[in-house]
Amino acid sequence: MTVTILIPIYNVERYIGDCARSLFEQTYSDIRYVFCNDCTPDGSMAVLQRVMEEYPQRKGVVRIMEMPQNSGIGAVRECLLNAVESEIFTFVDSDDILPKEAIACLVKCMEETGADIIDGAHADYCNGEICNPYYSFHGNDETFLRRVLCQNVENNRVWGRLYKTAVRERVPHLFAAGIDYAEDYSASARLAAVTTRAWTDDVVYHYRKDNVSSYTHSFSAKNLRSYLRSNNEVLRFFRNRGHLPFALEIGMLNAYRVCRNSTITLQEVDDTMRYVPEHFRAQLLYALLRSQSLYNIGNVVYKIFRKIAVM
Repeated sequence: MTVTILIPIYNVERYIGDCARSLFEQTYSDIRYVFCNDCTPDGSMAVLQRVMEEYPQRKGVVRIMEMPQNSGIGAVRECLLNAVESEIFTFVDSDDILPKEAIACLVKCMEETGADIIDGAHADYCNGEICNPYYSFHGNDETFLRRVLCQNVENNRVWGRLYKTAVRERVPHLFAAGIDYAEDYSASARLAAVTTRAWTDDVVYHYRKDNVSSYTHSFSAKNLRSYLRSNNEVLRFFRNRGHLPFALEIGMLNAYRVCRNSTITLQEVDDTMRYVPEHFRAQLLYALLRSQSLYNIGNVVYKIFRKIAVM
């Protein structure tokens, strides 16, 4: 099977060389590469071009896309997806690194299980050291979905996973312009509802922890608003399916906790997410978390309800 690796590029001059080398040195041979330059202001693209010269056997299967203007990770990921012509694909962020056997391991697991998505283990990469391996959830699809929807339980990453391209027919627009923080949650939560999943305990991804300019190191008001829009995408998806799982409601209510000590008002949370609680327990928790005097009680109740929701 042909695998397409999708790599967004922005402000990664220090890291793109190591990333690209790890991609071009994969032991799996049938790979296509699509890089997307989101108008990076640094020398990332020059570094990439130099590295490509080191791997002439890979140059013919590399495509470089250029965004007309800086558009953010949501728009770039969707643009990259639209370029996929192979049976399967995966995302790699351009400051991270793949072990040499990563793609081969993921493909083997997909061939053996037939699952729509293969979830690989990953490890932290910091200052040249690889540490703290994280293993995927070993459980059925229904429990995994509940864990994703609850938030703060399951990692919502889109990288480190191999996808059948056919899953896009079930969730046509996985990413959206303007959702540049928590874009992984809106994609992973919807996919978990309509796909089958398998996993491998082999570490297939090294996640860089020492890039302080990464989106994951910033929790600004802009990012909070993106997070709320991401929640709204998931909420609309499940409304269209005719049912709000209790685990999803716990996830929506988490947004009120996240925004509690920020400049985002409760009214803005309401206006952006357009969430109305359905389950009785969610209605109770909604009232508690919005109350100035009862918030601390609501936070305790939230943690209890979250444990119930993932069971």
